[in-house]
Amino acid sequence: MFLLEELRPLAGPGVPAAASGVRLVEDLGRIAGQPPGSVLVLTVAASRQAAGYRLDVALRDAAAAGAVALVLTAESAQALEALGAAVDRSAAALAERGAVALLAAAGGDLAELVVAVDRAIAGDAAEALVRTARAAEAVAGAGGVPERIAEAAGAALGRPVRADGGAFTAQPGGPVGTHFDRAAGIVLRVAALAAAAGPSDELPGRSRAQLLTELLVAPENQAQELAPRARALGLPIDDWHVVLRLEPAKDPAKTPNAAADGPADGGQERYALLETAASRAVRAARELGGAAWNAALAGDALIVVRSQRRDQGRAGLREAVRDAARLLERVSPAGAELRCGVSTAHQGLVGLRTSASEARTALRRSTLPLATYDLAGLDRMLEEWYASDAAQHAVRELLQPILDLGGERTAHLLAILRAYLDHNGSPARAAEELHLHRNAVSRNVRRIETLLQADLADPRQRLALQLACRAASSR
Repeated sequence: MFLLEELRPLAGPGVPAAASGVRLVEDLGRIAGQPPGSVLVLTVAASRQAAGYRLDVALRDAAAAGAVALVLTAESAQALEALGAAVDRSAAALAERGAVALLAAAGGDLAELVVAVDRAIAGDAAEALVRTARAAEAVAGAGGVPERIAEAAGAALGRPVRADGGAFTAQPGGPVGTHFDRAAGIVLRVAALAAAAGPSDELPGRSRAQLLTELLVAPENQAQELAPRARALGLPIDDWHVVLRLEPAKDPAKTPNAAADGPADGGQERYALLETAASRAVRAARELGGAAWNAALAGDALIVVRSQRRDQGRAGLREAVRDAARLLERVSPAGAELRCGVSTAHQGLVGLRTSASEARTALRRSTLPLATYDLAGLDRMLEEWYASDAAQHAVRELLQPILDLGGERTAHLLAILRAYLDHNGSPARAAEELHLHRNAVSRNVRRIETLLQADLADPRQRLALQLACRAASSR
């Protein structure tokens, strides 16, 4: 059976057995009477019933009937996530033991889903062509590692693929000579070529890294112009992205073993540390798998982008955080500490830049080695707003007289202004937060009003400045 992109695996075999047909099931009591080899698609109503012990019973009945897969359906992605969360250990064990793939699908037309599954089982030529293209793309993104190539090819083909050095074989999935059988042959030849080419972290990887850096730091209009080139180089910029931002935990110039024979250049030490981490990140990301990984040095940090075709919801974010922890452990050079900020998921080029901004904010607002961005609330809205060039220009225009002061004076006045506004214009409470005398806060607030030519008694001006201060403090 070919696993459709619309189907999300929940439990049971990763690659379902070959199927003979598809059946739509409206009543859980009718599962036991279905023909062997069937893919059983439950209606939304039946899927709601399949919870707790009822799901266990449904899986037992499906295994007894010889079904190869049981598909739960939901009205929306949120409802689908709830279905996935409801699959407990007993259900997962039953699916594995009974060789019944427990799958899920959300939204769309149920009839279209049944037709698509039926076409995939029957070996439709158009479906075989689509699968071939997807499998070839997955193989190309496997980094030249035979084990990962086999895993990617098997997932796309819907049948196990085994790697033996540079040779690949697939488990038969139907009569010889079908469209899908020919598709498998093409994919296996592509897999062999990809393995023969070796790991893909040399020149193409460097080119992608350089372009990724440009996409992140260039003005928005210039980044949009680079998008076609990024797609041509294989950067999945149209997918959903979670950004991992890695920075040294301490200033390398101040560490005890930094440049023993003279004054250390903190910038050079920091960059050398990130270069080492970047070279390790490429190898480590290949081992992690599960997503398309790209890394680049941007400014004073290592940016690692984890891209997937679909939004995986909160479960996907939890998985991304787990990957970040493993990556952080594998790439940190001996004797040096790195910190990692993890963003939420956003789609497309603008989403990539938003995710990079979120990962930076996560590090700025936490002292933990692994910092995650707030999943909801004002901070997220501000990040999305501030990601646009127009918003950045508006913030600079509002705060320019303070920004022109530069250095510690700018930071000092922005901190006072933000605390004053956050505490509803109370000098005493702002002074308590900043550990200053209230008279010092009042004096500086008057100076700020003069510099900005602003009236802090005006609610609209207060709101605009409060948003601008929050945006500026996250950079």
